[in-house]
This record gives sequence, C-alpha cells and structure tokens, in this order.
Amino acid sequence: MVLLNENWKVVSEAIRTPGAANVTYQLLARINPQYHSIELNRDYVEIQVSYTMNSGYIYSGSWTFSATGCDTVTGGGTLSGSGTLISGGFWSYHDNNGNYSTSINANLSFYFSSADAYLDGFIELPNIPRASVPSWKNGKNRVKMDGTDTITLVLDKKVPAYRHSLVWVIGNSGYKWLNTNDIDTEYTFKPTEEMLKYSTDGKYIYGYLGVGTYASGDQNAKMIGSMNISFFIDLPEEKYGPVISSATVKEIGNAKVPADKVFRYLSKKHLTMQAEVRGFSTAKNVYVMHNKQQYPMALNNDTYSVDLEGMVDGDVQFVIEDSRGFKTTHDWHGTYVPYFYPTITDLVATRDNPTSSHGYMIAKGKWYNGQLNKLTAITEHLPNERLNTDVVVNSNDFNINKEFSDLNYQNKFTFKLTITDYYGQSVIREYILPGSQWTALFGKFTSLFRMIHVKKTPNVPCGIYNEGDLSTLGRTYAKGGLAVGGDDTFIVKEFTADVQAIKGQQAAYISVPYTIPTGYKLLCFYDAHTVTWCITTIKNVSANAIMTHVYNWSTPSDITPKSKVVVSGLFVKSA
Repeated sequence: MVLLNENWKVVSEAIRTPGAANVTYQLLARINPQYHSIELNRDYVEIQVSYTMNSGYIYSGSWTFSATGCDTVTGGGTLSGSGTLISGGFWSYHDNNGNYSTSINANLSFYFSSADAYLDGFIELPNIPRASVPSWKNGKNRVKMDGTDTITLVLDKKVPAYRHSLVWVIGNSGYKWLNTNDIDTEYTFKPTEEMLKYSTDGKYIYGYLGVGTYASGDQNAKMIGSMNISFFIDLPEEKYGPVISSATVKEIGNAKVPADKVFRYLSKKHLTMQAEVRGFSTAKNVYVMHNKQQYPMALNNDTYSVDLEGMVDGDVQFVIEDSRGFKTTHDWHGTYVPYFYPTITDLVATRDNPTSSHGYMIAKGKWYNGQLNKLTAITEHLPNERLNTDVVVNSNDFNINKEFSDLNYQNKFTFKLTITDYYGQSVIREYILPGSQWTALFGKFTSLFRMIHVKKTPNVPCGIYNEGDLSTLGRTYAKGGLAVGGDDTFIVKEFTADVQAIKGQQAAYISVPYTIPTGYKLLCFYDAHTVTWCITTIKNVSANAIMTHVYNWSTPSDITPKSKVVVSGLFVKSA
C-alpha cells in the first residue's frame, strides 16, 4: 500500500531483458493538489508508466499500452533512453470518513513478448477530515426542563476552519433548526417547550441532535459531514404534572344530611372536579377512589363529575392521571355515620282489665342516626285522630308508653304506630286490641253452678273475668291455652356478660353465667341481645352458663363499642 502525496511515487516496478536490452518499467501515481476538495470529499490521482533503458534499446513493430485512468496507447517503433509510455488519471471520492484506497495497474504489450510487463499495486490517499465528533461535557446527557438546567455539547473538529450547525429531532418532529453553521467547539443546550409536544407519553423525553460540519463559517459553505448524539429531557412533576384546581362533594341523596357527612344507606354524593394537564400531555384516567374501587368521572363543560352511593366510609380521593404517567390526587374526608333505619321490635296494647276503658300502648325499638337523638311517633287508634309525640332517647333503644282512657271494652281498636327519624325514614307497625263482651258479671257473692257455658257468637268476644281467687278441686282444662298471672308464679331474670368491641362482619362467642333462684325451676332462656346493633343467638346452655354467639352484621369499618350481652330466663315456682 503506497500513501500518495503531491509528488510522484512508485507503485510498482518491473525489469525486463528482451534480447540484448535491459529496461526498467515503473507505475507511478500522485495527487494533483489543484483538484483537492474538502467540500466535495475528493482528490484527483494522476497515473503514468515510465521506462528507463539501462542498456540497449527495444525495437517493436507494434505495441499496446493500457493503465488505470488512462486512454489506451497503440503504435510501434524504437524505445531508447527513458520516457513515458502512458499517462492519465481519475477522480477519487473518499468515503464518509474521508478515507480512500484502491488498486491500480498497467499492462505493456510488445511485438516481442519478452518485453511485456504487467504492473499493479495498491494506493492510499491522505484522509480528508470529515464530520466533527460530538460528545456531552462530563458525560452529562440529561437535562431537566426547569428553565435553568443546561448541558454542554463539545465538538472535536478536525480542521480549525470548520464550523457546525445543529438540528434537533424528537419523535416525529422532523428536523428542527437550533442554529446555522456558526458553532465552533462548544454549544450550551437548553430545551424548549416546543420539544414537549412531540413526545407526550413519558416522564422524560428522548431525542437527538444532528451536528452538521461545514468547511468554514461562510454562509454558502457546504456541509461536509454529520453525526448524531442523543439526549434526554427530564420533566419535573411539580411543573408538568396535572393540576386539580377544585374538588367538591355535595349531598344529593337526603336533603337533611350535611355535605361533610356520609350516612350509611342514605347518602348519595355528587362529586365534581376541575383539573388540567400540562406540557402537551392528555388526560388519560380521571376517577375517584373509594373503598379501594375506582369510579370513572365524566367530563362535561370542563368539569369532571360522578355520583357515589352505598358508601362505606367517609374517605374519597380525586385522581387524575395524564398520558405521561404523572398522577395528582386530592383527598376528601367526611364524617362517616353508621346510620340504620328505625325499627319497631315490640308493639302491644292492653286494658287495665277486660272491662276497663283505660289502658296503654307500649312499644320498643332500635335506631341510630348518630346526630339528633330525636324520633317522631304518630299513634292512630281512632278514625281521623293522630297523636304526635317526640321521642327523645340517649341510646340505640327507644321505648314508648302511652296512656289511653277511651278504650271501650266492647270495641276493637287497631293501633297503628309510625316512627319517623329526623331524616324522614319511617317504620309502621299495627296491633289489634280486641273488644270484650261479657254475658255475666259476678260480684262479691257466692254462687253455685253445675256448669257455666259461655257461648261465643261471631264478632262478639266473650270470656270469664275474675278479680278474686279461683279454686278448683278437679282438673282444669285449657284447650286454647293457659295464661297464668301473679307476682311470683313465674319470674323473669336477666343475666349479663361483658362484650369487647367487635369489627363489622366478625363475631364472638360470649359465655354468660347464670344461677337458678331458690325455690324455682328453669323453664327456658327465651331472649338474648346486646345493647348495640349486633345479632345475638343462644348456642348452648350448660348447668351454670349460656353460650351466646354475637355477630356484628355491619360493614367492616363499623366497630361496636364495648357493651353487654343480656339473656332473659323464665323460671316457675316449684310445687
């Protein structure tokens, strides 16, 4: 490989001895400096083949000479002394790195073949410096889009006269000019807002700079090469994340429920949010989180909204996620009220005695609204007559005991009780108090009867009422049932045990100890309850304890306070 310059260099040489002659052939090449072009990245290589007769001469009636880059020469005659057999040249276009190499040859053919020669060899041309090599100063290729951060591009130019231009490319932006060919060896790169719109799906942006190298800083200078170098733009979330400008919660389920409270069963909340995305991103997901579930919000007139009902607590989170993956949230905390509807567990009406017009209506029930301990009770027992009563209670239980003096014993009365809480939720229950039509009334005298037959006719109640003692020597039959009164024949006793707090949807087994009163026998345990809203059942009865199962049927977030289990037992006096 022969490296050429502006002087002739021997690429190949051959010596021949035709007859008595001795001749040296040389294949020569050089660069013509007149045609050297940095901008066109080319040179012109001149070729010639020379001869030198070391002794004698060559006579040939004909010859043919050819060489790389030369026109073929034909002829004949005598060769003596020295001279040039053929000459010419060719354009050498360097590669993108400015390099060039090739092979050249020459073929000399005479009438007498002993003078023939074939010369060949490889040539290489000096490198024509091309594109400058870009790099990032200190290896820093990430820049934050905060308005102040920059990174520095360093250009390793090959020729002092070289200058550079820059373009940037992000996504499908195409080439965007940063400046023209006036950059020397350094450039301070600072990203612009325009760059953001060509990449909207990441928290950072990838792009590259195209560095064009020019032979000079002249306006008309041609670009002689280019190279690319990549960069990253980091987007601060505080500057380019979504913004929630307002978030509101309104009650639309019950007009009496405050906006800042969430009532189980009753509440229906209308949630609205105004938000925007930044940095050319788009809104990807907009929703509210409640009880670990997402509820998408709909956009209408620049406002997102959704309605929530069946809420299990007072916690709501507004969320907007953009196409870059940035997420902004706003938390709303309302006071949760584990409301449950009023219920009437017991309702009964009774006269003082079967022939009395005086009596009572007694009702029991449970309720909870967590706010106003006030209920309204409406009692109806006569046509077109309604008795309104405010019931003030201090726990989950309420009791109503109303006195009446217009209960004519001959008439039947239907008692209708309506319980309504502050929030308009009602429960209705009825009780029928029958009339009593007696065919005989025995006062304070003694009578002897073989048989008393009290006959019942349709729609007319009947029976025997005795205000004193009744003794029977024979057997007493009670085909329809036996009701026994007295202060101590049957007694009821309540037994209790403490209950710790129970989470919603969980249960506990509670053992309630009991003792049988002296002189009595146990008939049964007929009722078990707690002072909270739990469901209590009797599972087993042993010699001295009742095993109960207490279940909190409410939602997992509703935890009962510490309370008691109450079990009622019925006992009868021993004979």
